[in-house]
Amino acid sequence: MKKKQLSFDKDLFKRSVQYNVKTLYRKTMEEATPQQLYQAAAYAIKDAIVDHWMTTQKAAAEQDPKIVYYMSMEFLMGRAFGNNLINLQAYKPVKEALDELGIDVNLIEDQEPDPALGNGGLGRLAACFLDSLSTLGYLAYGCGIRYKYGMFRQVIKDGYQVEVPDTWLENGNPFELRRNEYAKEVKFGGYVNMYTDEYGRTVFKQEGYQVVRAVPYDLPVIGYGNGIVNTLRIWDAEPIQCFQLDSFDKGDYQKAVEQENLASQLCEVLYPNDNHIAGKELRLKQQYFFI
Repeated sequence: MKKKQLSFDKDLFKRSVQYNVKTLYRKTMEEATPQQLYQAAAYAIKDAIVDHWMTTQKAAAEQDPKIVYYMSMEFLMGRAFGNNLINLQAYKPVKEALDELGIDVNLIEDQEPDPALGNGGLGRLAACFLDSLSTLGYLAYGCGIRYKYGMFRQVIKDGYQVEVPDTWLENGNPFELRRNEYAKEVKFGGYVNMYTDEYGRTVFKQEGYQVVRAVPYDLPVIGYGNGIVNTLRIWDAEPIQCFQLDSFDKGDYQKAVEQENLASQLCEVLYPNDNHIAGKELRLKQQYFFI
């Protein structure tokens, strides 16, 4: 795909940050917290990214190139704020704009949690592949799971390492786009019944299964200095029916929320502990859901 000449409107970015602080939080710039300022700035950068993203997709539709799909259980992408600015070649004007607003760009960058979508070498390799494909101008999609807690966060308590959940989505992810229009149903378990339809054909139908709704979220992967934006599509699991009132009324409280429990388990943790049967089953379900 062809490179695009990059430009960045510093004044528009400043106005966008101020507007986002007002409309997202009903605050002035002076009243906003560092996290709120980060969110406002990230959404302002996202506006510029989306323009390039749409241009890339339009060019792909016109040129119909071959597309690379890289499927991985993990992507260790790293923080997006500074990386996106570098690849847009906009770090300097954004720093200047934030300085003029009385905001330290380093303070803003520190507010972004590290996306807990990967663990180590495998996830970092996947992230590097996506970065390289965008920079080299190849159209590509990364495909993965939107883990809510990733691996874990390390803290020291009484001189010992303690593992606690890594709640990286606590304040949302301003760079992602939820794509409801591509949601799919994924069915687990049940049994297959055989029927004969009105034309005398044998029909096999899955019944008695559990089902979740797979919803994709798109994250931009920006090529360095070329205006090409590829996509990391990560899938979240949601219940089709959050609560079964009839089961609850019968006293079957577990069945009343079984869809919700299954959906939350699938995308909670990257590599759940599999030294027991329940963990092995959950890993298998995660991989089936992903595929």
